[in-house]
Amino acid sequence: MAEKEEIKLTGRQVLRAYELEKEKLRDIQDRKQQLQQLLSETVGAEQGLKEIQNAGKNRQMLVSLGAGIYAEAKLESNTDVKTGLGNGIVLKTSIVKALEELGKRKEGIQKDIGFTHKDEEVTMQNLNNLGSSIESARQRKIQKSKA
Repeated sequence: MAEKEEIKLTGRQVLRAYELEKEKLRDIQDRKQQLQQLLSETVGAEQGLKEIQNAGKNRQMLVSLGAGIYAEAKLESNTDVKTGLGNGIVLKTSIVKALEELGKRKEGIQKDIGFTHKDEEVTMQNLNNLGSSIESARQRKIQKSKA
């Protein structure tokens, strides 16, 4: 087993490390929020596909265009949808295949959220440790000034 090596830091170095960990935590929390939003959108797409799959052909539906805007549309097929590939390119895909892809995507997002959560915990522990070190140094400084 490797020996632990003691490293001494100046007060400024500890404060800088604390600030860097705070920035890292904010970045991690932003990433986690983005992943949760992506997961929510993916789950919504799955639910929409299942509704279409169970709907009858030529059924009238409301389709979300985003930002709270909807359009009425008539369902021409309840077995196929269009999948965006980027740059305005769309591909006809079966709902079954689209649901499989969304399931894989959802699993990947959930794994990423798990990794992000672990990073968040480690960073919070680092912040707590650094904060304790800063507080201990502050208390020692107060004690020295009283002596």
